[in-house]
Amino acid sequence: MTNDNTFGKKLKQIRKARGLTQEQLAELAGVHEKHISKLELGTYKPSFATLSKVLSALDLEVDKVGLNLKKVSANDNPFYIKSMQILNEATDDELEFYYGILKQAQKGAEIFGNNKLI
Repeated sequence: MTNDNTFGKKLKQIRKARGLTQEQLAELAGVHEKHISKLELGTYKPSFATLSKVLSALDLEVDKVGLNLKKVSANDNPFYIKSMQILNEATDDELEFYYGILKQAQKGAEIFGNNKLI
């Protein structure tokens, strides 16, 4: 993800083009209104869960909102970016598989007293 806030600007443009307020988009996506504001301002980068909710609410694909995951700067967090690429291209069965792995990792983290992973 770039520091120029392409995602936030595009999200705001699409939201306004659809005649939605931040509050209305937040309600459709199931997130807090202030979260939409901070995404649009570039204060927050979207998590995969938030990105999925917002894109679903707008009935959009990831490349329509300024996140071209195949052309991301190598200076950005490579683990986050690669995870987003994998999840963006995953089938429902693959997403379920990945979620199962994360749940197992969570149990391991709890056993060793680490913070929650998911």
